[in-house]
Amino acid sequence: ELDPTDLSTTGVHDFGGALHTAMTAHPKIDPDTGNLHFFGYGFLPPYLTYHVADPAGRLVHSEEIEVPGPTMIHDFAITDTDAIFWDLPAVFDLDIALAAVNAGKTGQKAQAFPFQWTPSYGARIGIMPLAGPASAIRWVDIDPCYVFHGVNAHRQGDDVVIDVCRLPSMFAA
Repeated sequence: ELDPTDLSTTGVHDFGGALHTAMTAHPKIDPDTGNLHFFGYGFLPPYLTYHVADPAGRLVHSEEIEVPGPTMIHDFAITDTDAIFWDLPAVFDLDIALAAVNAGKTGQKAQAFPFQWTPSYGARIGIMPLAGPASAIRWVDIDPCYVFHGVNAHRQGDDVVIDVCRLPSMFAA
């Protein structure tokens, strides 16, 4: 939570104790309803959780979206009717994370970034109704890539069009 007068950090905002997951740095406000749509991803299940807060700041909806593993999902998109997620092969590696922690304790150098590019994980885009339910998500397989940020999303008839900053892999030079 930020102080609006000087943008200093005042503490963690957890929607009055209702938020039990991480929260994306890129929430989206639905201009029609004023609702705030956001998600959190985790290293342990649930790997992806979708949330909606109303304009008064109350968390009014949370539900798990099933994904196969702990991927780094940096952003997502919404249209007037859809929430769109990209489930991509930047996968959390617990062994690397633990090695970094242990190395830090002994003063040794270790690989600190605990995500690995794992194309065998697969890549897909999930489209679900805005505000859920997650059971209605439709997944579309795509070629492995990585997306940090979405730029725009909209409906064009029955098609969902998303504009993203797409990289061929997470760690390619």
